Amino acid sequence: MNLRSLLFASLAATAFACGDGADAPDKAAARKGYGDGVWGASYFPNIELTEHSGKKVRFFDDLIEGKVVMINFMFTSCPDVCPMETARLLDVQRLLGERVGTEVHMYSISIDPTRDTPEVLAAYRERWGVQPGWSFYTGKLEEIDLLRQKLGVLAPELDPEMGAMDHNINMVLGNQATGRWMRRSPFENPYGLANDLGTWLTNWKKRSPETLVDQGDKGAPTIRTPSAGEVLFRTRCASCHTLGGVDTWGITTGKRVGPDLYGVVANRDPAWLRRWLAEPDKMLAEKDPLAMSLLAASNGIAMPNAHLTPVDIDNVIAYLSEASAEIDKERAASPATPPR
Repeated sequence: MNLRSLLFASLAATAFACGDGADAPDKAAARKGYGDGVWGASYFPNIELTEHSGKKVRFFDDLIEGKVVMINFMFTSCPDVCPMETARLLDVQRLLGERVGTEVHMYSISIDPTRDTPEVLAAYRERWGVQPGWSFYTGKLEEIDLLRQKLGVLAPELDPEMGAMDHNINMVLGNQATGRWMRRSPFENPYGLANDLGTWLTNWKKRSPETLVDQGDKGAPTIRTPSAGEVLFRTRCASCHTLGGVDTWGITTGKRVGPDLYGVVANRDPAWLRRWLAEPDKMLAEKDPLAMSLLAASNGIAMPNAHLTPVDIDNVIAYLSEASAEIDKERAASPATPPR
């Protein structure tokens, strides 16, 4: 077959698949068939999981069949990335509001099921202030590993001492009925993640709130290159902290787990602050008085170790100092405006 014939055959196949439907099978049935056939019960393991409430469910039958879902894998004793994931996904839940649990379903599955019993997961949800509609699950480790493999997020073990605890941080968004699935990082813009779940994966059946959609040139900021410190703040710190009362995108989505960082560089001992950014886990283990007071103020949620290098710490401190100075200028220019 020559190139022209191949091109014609390809166009014909595309026209059949994407035509106006006059000669094609019912589109809804076709979509259902695709979701059921390719990404359906024959593909996903229908493993049994136990919810934080103690309720037993089946992964395919009860959690994903015909639903738009967010699935991530975590464990409650994780000292670094999992708390940052949870904090970022709280933003997504806040943005989607009452749609979570009805139109969109959020699931977190533990990869440490021996320790993460339903009671432990329930306490974790309460500590973080997770709202109804986002459920946490435990189960058998070998079955959860199979599920991670099927979802494409089972990473090779990078550190033999960590074993199963050494996991990647990708999560999965999908619509089982249509067969649309995507991997995402939980550290992406929460507005983008909420838009994917609430608009794109539902085929725009319900328009997202104005804060989630592209507003074109309306209020578009000046394009600029962020500093290394700002990039680190956005990716490592902004899940848990505001700066001057707003989040890193300039919109408050609710109180963060950690304190606001306006003025922190001027108000903390420099040596203490540098060590806190480098090894908060060790300082908490040593029961440093200030670290323990911050832990208590954060509802018992520990500051995660973000694995910052000395250069990273220099950059983050410089950004926090510069950003705080900019806030001071804004407030001085508009003294009648209440603090953000």
